[in-house]
Amino acid sequence: MNFFPTPYPDEILYSTLARYCMRSGNIKEIHNFEDLFGTRNCIAVMELSTQLDALIENMPVGTKYTAEYFIYKHTLFPFLAAFIPKERAEKIIETMRNGEGAVSYMRIGLISNSINLNKYFRFCPECFKEDIERFGEPYWHRSHQVTGVFVCLKHKIPLCDSTELIRAGNRQRFISASCKNCIVEKEISYSNDLMKKMLWMAGDVEILLNNQFGFKKTEWFRNQFRVKLIEKGYARMNNYIHQKKLKQDFVDFYGHEYLALVQSPVSVNSGGWLPDMVRNNDRTTYSIRYLLLARFLEIPVADLFNTKLGSNDEDENNIDAYQELWDQRLIELTQSGLSIREISDILKSSTKTIRKAIDRLEIEEFWKFNGGGKYLHSKFTDTEEFRMKRERLRGKWLEIHAQYPDKSSSQIRKNNDGVYAWLKRYDSEWMEENYRRIKTVVNTVDWDKRDAELLPKVKEVIKEMKEGKPERITWSTVGGKLGISGWLSKRKEKLPLTKAYIDSELESLEEFHIRKIKWGIEELERQGKEITLWNIAETACVKPRYMEGIYKEIKQILNNRGYDCNFKF
Repeated sequence: MNFFPTPYPDEILYSTLARYCMRSGNIKEIHNFEDLFGTRNCIAVMELSTQLDALIENMPVGTKYTAEYFIYKHTLFPFLAAFIPKERAEKIIETMRNGEGAVSYMRIGLISNSINLNKYFRFCPECFKEDIERFGEPYWHRSHQVTGVFVCLKHKIPLCDSTELIRAGNRQRFISASCKNCIVEKEISYSNDLMKKMLWMAGDVEILLNNQFGFKKTEWFRNQFRVKLIEKGYARMNNYIHQKKLKQDFVDFYGHEYLALVQSPVSVNSGGWLPDMVRNNDRTTYSIRYLLLARFLEIPVADLFNTKLGSNDEDENNIDAYQELWDQRLIELTQSGLSIREISDILKSSTKTIRKAIDRLEIEEFWKFNGGGKYLHSKFTDTEEFRMKRERLRGKWLEIHAQYPDKSSSQIRKNNDGVYAWLKRYDSEWMEENYRRIKTVVNTVDWDKRDAELLPKVKEVIKEMKEGKPERITWSTVGGKLGISGWLSKRKEKLPLTKAYIDSELESLEEFHIRKIKWGIEELERQGKEITLWNIAETACVKPRYMEGIYKEIKQILNNRGYDCNFKF
């Protein structure tokens, strides 16, 4: 190359290469690739440019550009790779310098995750005007091409889609921004609430793009989030996380609409990306999601990378300072006369965790035993407190039974379940000996009598079903009318009279349609309406496709009433 354009502020390398192609004078696009990379065997990619070592080698003599400069200053690598481990990041850098574009996308996780990258190049109308005034030409801004960024941070207005596809058509040509492909077809507007969140995200993304924080292991970010989760009451010291509360508050903070826009929806009743991020695993996800969680937990982006949250500044290798604070708080609470249950509620930890910490910190036992299993070094059933409580509850159980001599223990325990549960657990043999069981006498049904009583009711119901607007006569409908549909058809063999009558009145679907049509014709006559196919179908609520199957019967009914039947189905 005899020249190379100077990259503009916030210009993505793809755009700089496109400006070279515009000025190169090459008739065929493929010749530009030979100038830039010394080969035709590569494609134009926007987010993570490739063959950068070859590009540097083909530049004019004396150039000061390096592959690392382009990677960190003019590609989306600083954003996309911000949260991946150092080993993976170095492999991606190596691929961007000498490898194929698809490999970089796979290693960074853009192919396997659920994020759909932007389809079109994006631009800010105000930046577009300013670039022409300042540089004499427009260009594609790096910060505008991030999937999940919808506004220009500088002008605080929505970004627009250009007409140029990022991943379609001829992949061996670089396309520059121009007045032809950057047209504002319609004004875009968002609510104030959405704009506020979009500006948050645009600002956090720009921090990632413009800073080299250094790569951290997945565990680093998980620990950073864990400290804040504990601090805000979403997690315990034993790594238990209140997932449902976390997800509900997260959704309340951002709203379903914004989370859907950034392709990070959260369902309160199922798993998803948010629970995965705070669990103990080594998975990485799209950078936007780390920024969403950091903002929710009030962690500035710089602190997320540079400040070890919960650590002792004097000793980096010390245990979390939060653990020390938690221990100090526990000691204070044990001296306040509270029970372990009350302390566990205050510290958002289980009673088991509290008891283990008391043992670890060698805190003297400070409680009176009240049946909750709080002894650390002796069995509850060997204590005097246990024997006293057992005698007291035995007496209460016998006293209640004396008050209600006609009730069984099952009935009595409904209002005294605590007494029963304790004795069942700790004194099961005694409970079994003193459990009152009353044999209940099952009243047998006189089915002959029931059959005789039911028959006239069934006849009356069927008569009403025939006289009014037609209803199909079945066991279910008859039982439903009488309020006994739950057992009528199941016990019909025990009701011979009723069964014989209902079976004689049962209708097939065709018979029911015929009865409905007779009723429909009578209704039309009563209303003085014309007897037509559609009027009959609408009034009788019988579809023409069913009427076609009983055409002969319909014709007979109409002929008997003096009508011609010349319907065509």
